[in-house]
Amino acid sequence: MKKVLILSYYWPPGSGPGVQRWLKFCKYLPEFGWQPTIITVANGSYPNLDETLLEDVPSDLEVIKTDTFEPFAIYNLLRGKSGKAVEVGMGNIKGKTGLLSSMAKYIRANLFIPDARLGWNRYSYPKAIKWIKDNNPHLIITTGPPHSTHLVGQRLKSDFNIPWIADFRDPWTTIYYNRFLNRTERSEQKDKTLEDSVLSSANAILTATPGLKAEFEARAKTIKFIPNGFDEEDFNRVDSAASKSFKLSYIGNFKAVQNIEGLWIAISRIAKDSELKEAFQFEITGNLDESIQSAFRSHGIEHLVSVKPFVPHKAAIIRMFEANMLLLPIPQDASNKTILTGKIFEYLASRRPILSIGPSDGNASEILQSCGKSKMIDYDDTDEMERQIRIAIADFQNHKQLTQDGNDQYLQYSRKGTAKQLAHFLDEQTL
Repeated sequence: MKKVLILSYYWPPGSGPGVQRWLKFCKYLPEFGWQPTIITVANGSYPNLDETLLEDVPSDLEVIKTDTFEPFAIYNLLRGKSGKAVEVGMGNIKGKTGLLSSMAKYIRANLFIPDARLGWNRYSYPKAIKWIKDNNPHLIITTGPPHSTHLVGQRLKSDFNIPWIADFRDPWTTIYYNRFLNRTERSEQKDKTLEDSVLSSANAILTATPGLKAEFEARAKTIKFIPNGFDEEDFNRVDSAASKSFKLSYIGNFKAVQNIEGLWIAISRIAKDSELKEAFQFEITGNLDESIQSAFRSHGIEHLVSVKPFVPHKAAIIRMFEANMLLLPIPQDASNKTILTGKIFEYLASRRPILSIGPSDGNASEILQSCGKSKMIDYDDTDEMERQIRIAIADFQNHKQLTQDGNDQYLQYSRKGTAKQLAHFLDEQTL
């Protein structure tokens, strides 16, 4: 077995795609000749917790947890909130604009570069040094966000001359919420310098999307796109039955950048159809931005919407199977063509029809098309949104059962398959 040390801030009981990417890699890597060890944080600042993901941590996987120092409790206090929990993907960034809230965002944007989890480095770095001296790994991997973790990998490579791979699940300086931050020119330049330094000094770069690969490849020595995916074991023995009404479902955190006016108009038209309104339900499972709740009220569709709290991953998969149609709204941003949300692969594995809204020439659209799904709809094409929903409702009313669609191309995104790709890439870096 070759040894690889992985530094990942996001780890169970934290939840979300950032946790699952390396949790699932670690689950299957040993089948392909690599024994991973994880260094993570003992008590991280996460949007949500999912204790059930701890069941997926292999019993023989060494997980080293460290302390951390983070300013989120103070940040939340300035915003009038308690605790240190933070919204996923800076989901609140377009929220309150009061003096204290603006001050909190300014401090977060300019004092903590590249990010507010930089304080973890002072704990993860010495733990990594000790483990490396005791175990002599073949490779080091850092995964971000938080991209400050890559700075630890950079130091470790310099200290030990061990090959280091930086994994990017999301963009760094081009992340969508940066344009809402009041960053000084000096802060932006410092962040860009750090990004360039990491990209050029890492032995290899991994990305979770083709768009990120295209963005970084001119600045990287070696670069590889390996997608997220779905774990076939999570989808075994999932039983579901059709409900009495048609259910359009969204599972995950619904952020302000996913507030799609055309969709609410399409749903409001259905609400006015006496034959359809009694048969239609829009169910959201997860955290919902205030701006979207307001949009529901302004369009008079709040009575059709059922908002349910965050559920563990296994329960979320059951919700996917119970849906008649799944909603996939790509965030409305200049970089939306490169956005490839983690949930897309589990949506595909559920074999449910997908109402996808976003750029027709983006990374997500290409994958959906290859898997035989309906075309992605432009943000302003309300008529097509309504048409696809009506077709799905009619199919439900005619057959009274849950529909499967698409082809078998989604199978290429199994977690075991992507772990095999990763193992092959790691082998190449140690030749």
